[in-house]
Amino acid sequence: MVTLDKPPPSHGSFFQYRSTLRRDVCRKRTIVRWGVILAGCYFVICFLGYSNISINIKLNDPNDPQSEIRSRDTNQEGIGEHLLQGGLQPPEQDNFQKQEQPAQPVQPAQPAQPAQPAQPDDKPRPPDPLEKPVAKEPEFVHAFIGQQNQEPLYLETVDRNQPWNKTAEKDSIAKWKFNKYLSDRLPLNRDTKDGRHETCSKRVYRKDLPTASVVLVFYNEALSVILRTALTVLKESDPRLIHEILFYDDCSTNDELMAPLENFIAKYPKMRLVRAKQRGGLVKARLYSSREAKGDVLLYLDAHCEPTPGWLEPLLEPIAKNRKAITLPSLDAISWETMEYSGAETIWVIGGVNWLMNMLWYPLPEREKIRREREDPYPITANLRSPTMAGGLFAMDRLYFKELGEYDEQMGVWGGENMELSFRIWMCGGEMLFVPCSKVGHVFKTAHPYDMMGNDGNVVAINYVRTARVWFDKELEFFYKIRPQFRDLEVGDLSSRYALRERLQCKSYAWFIRNVFPELPLEEDLLAAGQFRTDNNMCMDTRGMDLNTANGLHIGPCSNGVNVNSNRFMMYTRKKEVMGLNFCVDSGFGEPVKFNMCHSQGGSQEFTYDTETRQLKQRGNRCLTGDETQSKVITTTCKDNDPTQKWTFEFKYF
Repeated sequence: MVTLDKPPPSHGSFFQYRSTLRRDVCRKRTIVRWGVILAGCYFVICFLGYSNISINIKLNDPNDPQSEIRSRDTNQEGIGEHLLQGGLQPPEQDNFQKQEQPAQPVQPAQPAQPAQPAQPDDKPRPPDPLEKPVAKEPEFVHAFIGQQNQEPLYLETVDRNQPWNKTAEKDSIAKWKFNKYLSDRLPLNRDTKDGRHETCSKRVYRKDLPTASVVLVFYNEALSVILRTALTVLKESDPRLIHEILFYDDCSTNDELMAPLENFIAKYPKMRLVRAKQRGGLVKARLYSSREAKGDVLLYLDAHCEPTPGWLEPLLEPIAKNRKAITLPSLDAISWETMEYSGAETIWVIGGVNWLMNMLWYPLPEREKIRREREDPYPITANLRSPTMAGGLFAMDRLYFKELGEYDEQMGVWGGENMELSFRIWMCGGEMLFVPCSKVGHVFKTAHPYDMMGNDGNVVAINYVRTARVWFDKELEFFYKIRPQFRDLEVGDLSSRYALRERLQCKSYAWFIRNVFPELPLEEDLLAAGQFRTDNNMCMDTRGMDLNTANGLHIGPCSNGVNVNSNRFMMYTRKKEVMGLNFCVDSGFGEPVKFNMCHSQGGSQEFTYDTETRQLKQRGNRCLTGDETQSKVITTTCKDNDPTQKWTFEFKYF
């Protein structure tokens, strides 16, 4: 409503007055509109200016430790882009002079274009260093199965049309410790049987597995088994996962390993040959070959193996999940005589160790059965945690192998390196797994076909003592009680291995036994040890057969001096078990004494030592007796005055 300051005009001039009034109202409304617009622009300019000042203050806040990072990243990406789009200039940087830009010519006005739908920016967005990448879910596939019934390949150096020569066959077995004559006449790419358990075919594996360098170390090996190993690897492996097959020749002298081998390898792009200039032995050859390999994973095979379908993915996936995992295939047998393949569907044993540092096969412990059932939908073929390995066949992250100290370079030709690596893996943060779904055939020869570089006796002893002195801690003294002749053995400098253990911050050997292989008793778990001697000066003797349940415990003359026979070293535990270095004495109440796996359940393995009569007694008034007529230890009725029932211990802990 409009208020008039004077009375309305007369009727004659009414229309003139109304027109004038309308012009005044429109003029006032226009002034108000422009005032609102100008005020809005003022507030927008003030807001943008305040934002710029606030950002600069925040970026240069000396009390904020992140201000330098935000300033760098924002000036490079966020702030500069935002301010330029808003028509403002970014703040000038210190030590930089703003350059004057030449004036741009005025462009003629362009006709208005119809609005276009928004298009995505084709320019890639620069990566944000603080933004976490989105993890891509891995794809899964079944294990690779190689093509069967391929055209057979044979050694070109052998005439297969000649009649079978049985004398030559016999001579080849004597020289090579397996039937080389037969092997040379079999296809180099023969089919291998898929002997896996049925649940293995149900398993799937990550598609983005690491690549493997398959390393074959050999010295004067038969050419046919070397080539059969390599061709079977190619045949039964997904080619994407094989980076190379590396042949490492430890200075062989056989003619068939010269030009014939080189000509064969030249046909295959993924095969590579490295020859040592002088022989170093198996340990050094594996060490030096690892430095030649280029794949993600080192996969060692003996040069007389035949992998079977689906063997590779199960070995690589645990390493993809945990780079400190070492995987071992299930080892099946290839007959040294007939070259026939045989094996079980799965694994029921683990690798163990005794106080002589021998690698032994132990039945699958109950604790491992429980873990597999808890963690795997197919427990019968779940991977097994194994304390030790035989050492010939295993897979390991190549860089982790180097970080862990590779092999002990001062070890001799062969022997003990597998135990040293086993201890180091477990004690320094890794794990060792038997893989039932990875099956590899292995030619088990009747003996080593080549010499140990003229030092057969001492080379293995030196390797064992080097291992014990670095890794056994206070348990080293117990090791010397079993092998006193090793106490003063000269084994070379160990300073680099001590430094390695310190750098890796490894656990103790007692930890290894308590947590990884509790089947082996520590000295603190014993009541007595050493030679168990009767009053007739006869001692218990396992004759090295305490792993064979078909053999009993014998009695024989005691050892004297430092050359103690380890077969006569017995242990009496706080669980009242009498055991050799491996298994427990098991009586069976009236049956002949034999050995069996220690079960810690008492019963037929429980013997109570009477300190007054010095008898080892079982329930039913039966005592361990050294029967000299049979040269065996038996159980008979206890007699207080029988000297064959009175036992004295070399080392007592009670």
